[in-house]
Parts: sequence; C-alpha cells; structure tokens
Amino acid sequence: MFKRVLLTALLATFLFSCQQEPESDISYEIAPVVVDSIPQLKIKMTLEASPDGITTLSFPDDAWGQEGLYNSLGKMELLNVEGAIEKDADSGHIVLMHPKGVKHLEFQYFLKQDFQGDISTREIYRPIINKDYFHLFSHNMFMVPENAEENQDISLDWSSFPEEYTIHNSFGSQEKMQLLQDMDMELFGSAIFVGGDFRVYNGDIQGNKISLATRGKWIPFKDEDVFKVLEETLTYQRNFWNDHSQAYFTVTMQPFPQENGSSFQGTGLTNSFATSVSNNDLTDIGQMVYLFNHELMHNWIGHTITNENEEEQYWFSEGFTEYYTFKNIAKNKINGLDGSFYIDELNRTIRDLYASSVGEASNSEINYDNFWTNYEYSKLPYWRGAIFAFYLDQDIQQDTEGEKSLDDVMHQIYADATTKDQKLTHDYFIEVMDRFWDGDFEAVFQQHIEEGQKVDLVALFDELELEYSPESDIYELGFEFTEDRKEIASVIEGSQAWEAGVRAGDEVFSRSIWQGSIDHEVELGLRRNGEEINIAYFPITKAAVPQLKSTAENIEKLGI
Repeated sequence: MFKRVLLTALLATFLFSCQQEPESDISYEIAPVVVDSIPQLKIKMTLEASPDGITTLSFPDDAWGQEGLYNSLGKMELLNVEGAIEKDADSGHIVLMHPKGVKHLEFQYFLKQDFQGDISTREIYRPIINKDYFHLFSHNMFMVPENAEENQDISLDWSSFPEEYTIHNSFGSQEKMQLLQDMDMELFGSAIFVGGDFRVYNGDIQGNKISLATRGKWIPFKDEDVFKVLEETLTYQRNFWNDHSQAYFTVTMQPFPQENGSSFQGTGLTNSFATSVSNNDLTDIGQMVYLFNHELMHNWIGHTITNENEEEQYWFSEGFTEYYTFKNIAKNKINGLDGSFYIDELNRTIRDLYASSVGEASNSEINYDNFWTNYEYSKLPYWRGAIFAFYLDQDIQQDTEGEKSLDDVMHQIYADATTKDQKLTHDYFIEVMDRFWDGDFEAVFQQHIEEGQKVDLVALFDELELEYSPESDIYELGFEFTEDRKEIASVIEGSQAWEAGVRAGDEVFSRSIWQGSIDHEVELGLRRNGEEINIAYFPITKAAVPQLKSTAENIEKLGI
C-alpha cells in the first residue's frame, strides 16, 4: 500500500514538473488589460535563462523610421526569480539579471500606445493598442533572446482574449493557440499581428489559404471589392510564375483619416502584406489594384529573385516589377482594366521619365544616399526599368514572331534563383538575355542601364508600326523651394507657375502638390509684402515626348 501511494506521489510530481516545463523554446502569453484607464497588452514570456545570470533580449528603440519605441513599454518584471531589469535603448536591449543556474525565466512586460488621437502616416509603424483593436509588428511587440538559435519552437497563447475578439497574424487566423515549430527567427521578426474588430475574408487558390483582414467603415470601396482584387491578383501572379507553394498568405488593411489628398503604404512581411490606406473619397479601388499588383509581385521579384547589390539593381527589382504590374493587370483584366490601362500607364511612365531632371543619370548615381533622400532618384529606377522592360519585351516578341517574350526571360531567371540560388547581377542578366536577343545585348545594356540613355521610343514605335503622338504635356512644377521649403527660391519664367503669379521670395504658408501628376492642380498659399495670395495652376509644359494612342490596333500589336 505504501509503495502504491509513493508511486502515485512520484508520478504526480513528475507530471507537475512536466507541466512547468515550457512546451516550446520561447512561449508568449498575450492578454488584454487596462492599466490606469489605458488599454494595454500584457505579455508573459517564458524562455531559457543564460547560465551566467544575465539574459539579454532584443527590442529595438529605433526601427522602421520610428524613434523612441521604448515609450510604449510599461511595467516589466521577473515572475519566477528575484532579479533586476535594465533598458538599454542605445543597443536595443532589455537586460534581465537573475541568479546563476536558473534554467528558465518567466518575464512579463506591458505594451501601450504612446500617442493620442487618430493615427496618421507618422504613427502607422508604432504600436497601436486601444479599446477596439491592436495593430503591431514583431519588432515592436515581441522581445526575443539576443543569442537565440536561428530556428526555435515558439508558442503564442491568445486564450485570454474574448471569444468574439479577432486574432489574426502572419501565421494564422482565429487561432487562440499557435505553435510555430522550427520557426526561422528572422521570419518571425518580420510579421504583422492584429486583433479586435478586424473583419476577416477567406479564400483559397489551388488549396492554399488567402485572407484579407480589415476594419473600420471604408468610404471609397467595399471590403468584398478589395478582397476580389486581392484574390485575382494572387491567382494570376501565381499562375504566371507557376508557383502555388505558399500555403497561407494574408493582407491586413487598416484605414486612417486624411483630409487632403490620398496616400497608402504597404510592407511585405512573412506570409503577409500589411497596408494602411487613407479613408476618404480621394482614395479609390484603382489604387488598391496598383498597390497589390506591384507589392505582391515582390514575392518573386526582389524576394525569390534577389539583387546582388540593392540599389545597383533597382532598375530590375523595382522597374521590372512596375512593368509586370501594368502587364499583369491588363492581360488578366483585373478589376475590369484592359489594354487601354496598359497604354495609359506606359504613357504616364514615359512622361515621368522625360520630365525628370535626373532622367539620364547613370545607374551608379542611384546609390543609397540619393535613392533614400531624393524623390526623383527614388523613382528613376521604376521609370527607367519599366520602359527598358517594355522595350525588351516588344523587341523579343518581334524578333521571334510572338513565340517568345520577356516572360521567358523572367521564367529563366526565376528558375535559376530557385534551383541555383542565383542572384541578379548585371553580368548574369546580360548572359540570360544573350539567349533571347538578336545582336550585342551587352552594348544595349551599357547604353540604357549603366549610362542611363533613354530608349529611342520614336524609332521603336515606328519599327513596331504603332500609332503615337510625337509630343505631349509633361509635369513641370515651375519653381523651386528654398531648402527649408518655407519660401520660393526661384521660378521658371514662362512656366505655368510664373503665369499664375508665383515669384521668387514668396513665403509659403500652405501647399498641395501631387508630385509628378499633371491631372491635379498645384495649390499654394503665399505671402508677399504682408499680403496673402492663393494660387492654383496645372503644372504642365509641352515637350517632344512620344505617347502611344489607345487604339484597338495598338493594343493588339502590343500583345495585350
């Protein structure tokens, strides 16, 4: 009898000890709480302790253009041992000091929203936590061990949230318990997590799950229309690449208020794409068509097919993505758009390139500093690459009488990337193109990409027997700001700005400028000699810039 009781006691002790051991390398229990009337998230983290008594966690104070993310941290405490906690904002570390020899730590911290009022483009990448919903990214939500191995088993416990509360993220939807086995820590660190009053729309493409999570009352479109665009986009893109390998993919879309103009931004993440869109009547479904088709194409161009040197090959990763955005939309009539859309987008890109003051800058000038600080340099690889892709596509189709196209080049590059881990370099691209090009392609590449000379579109259109206009209106702002953008530094005499009355030295107290658009008026509020002047004009000028005509014959010849 004693032996049986002892055995039972030992078994109970064993089972109890097993329950105390974490089921994963790192576990997180996330719960909604209210602290001093402020909605917060309480995150209990269980992890392996460092034997030397100092366990370091990574949690950046500055990331994704945001500074002071530590302002979102509330109370932090060790639960299972005595110890101390230090924040090191400079290194982006949270340091846990505890007794040596402890195997596991239970560490709890609170997250809160560190700004008040409506969100805007400035706060989109900060933690958003309120009574209705939360919207966070891995780096500003989950602390991770600094020296964690590359792959870890991670558990996420959302069971403390109400049953009706949506839980949705890069790894699943409506799952209150998630176990991410053998999770690549880099992929875990690039994810989106949302919850609350989000609405989730689900579908599948050849057995693979896709979803859209959105919230709020949209003014410019209906949820169902956006989901249809997403479904069409992913279907045709996956068909193009013959790649249906992704078992789960989601898009999150949150609205934000904006009085003037429209804006949208998105971030490609693990199994997901997170976007925020201005919610007003100046936003439309067409912008979502472009956004999804361009950004989701980066799943292949830019992600699977990677640049050897980022900015050096942006003509490809951004420019060719831009071209295939137009082509994919038009060929598959996404949201009803067709060959006329393709021609309109080509014409707009041609105008933008010709209007640019850096339109013939060499490729070496598209460096890190210029690309990230100068609007025209940041757009140049989009414009140049798209026009170059169009040129190659049409030339290959003509030389092969339609048997081949740039699509075949892209498929070859994709095959080499997936089977040989081939990166996109200039030498490699020339090598592939030599299989499809009739002539010296290296000289063509040197001229139009390395040196930056524009493609002779008049000669190309004549050769293809396309109808076109030899000149058009292109964008010309007509003046330059001072460096602090508070005054007018100079004005081009005879420009629309000059004719409207803009003069050098005018103080600028308000402005509305659609950069690069000839369809929207520039609106300026100026002060001159103490008098306020309101000026509006269309920023256009005539130039010898060829534009394709949107005719049935042209659309047919272009193969759309």
